[in-house]
Amino acid sequence: MARAAEARRKRQFKDAVYAAAARVPAALANRHRLELLDLLSQRPRAVADVAAEAGITIANASQHLQVLARCGLVAVERRGTYAFYRAAGPPVFRLLAEIRAIASSIDARVADAERAYLGSREPCIPTYGEACGALDDPRTILLDARPREEYEAAHLPGAISAPLDALRSGTIGLTRSRRYVVYCRGPYCVFADDAVLLLRERGFDATRLALGPAEWVAAGGEVQRAG
Repeated sequence: MARAAEARRKRQFKDAVYAAAARVPAALANRHRLELLDLLSQRPRAVADVAAEAGITIANASQHLQVLARCGLVAVERRGTYAFYRAAGPPVFRLLAEIRAIASSIDARVADAERAYLGSREPCIPTYGEACGALDDPRTILLDARPREEYEAAHLPGAISAPLDALRSGTIGLTRSRRYVVYCRGPYCVFADDAVLLLRERGFDATRLALGPAEWVAAGGEVQRAG
């Protein structure tokens, strides 16, 4: 009798633990929710803002965000009458990074999609350790090619805000005696690719960093906020 009761308690425990754990992959089993979570890892956003960038309706985005919020993957901040959603910190960043890494390693369609859109990507700095080594060189300057709002929310230590429009207009003072490492939102973002191409066309030594702030934090790094 006691053994049967213990077996029931063990089964109840396992069922409760795995049911709770299963909520996370269930919440992420949708391409829109993965993209929304990726966008929210850059900075807090209102529903209309994130919906526009993801190319879905506000109603659809709201439903997806509620699923992510119920699971605890995103948090909600109230600013007056507006609700802003944000990714719920480093554990979520690590989860996103691992999902990308696993998908890339087991599904050739990820690489196929990158080649179809980007062609053969230029060699980049792929890891946190290699990035730290490159940035130890005092001649190297780190540029953040994301929109200014995302830079202000969180950027890599010492980075200079360098959105594409500012680089194109020449309003950011750069010297050809320096080496530039450029990053954006992470491996699926092309802001850094475009920035590196532009800089090289103008005679600068530039290299893309494959990590964005989320991947940087996931690897154990810290970020800074403007102001």
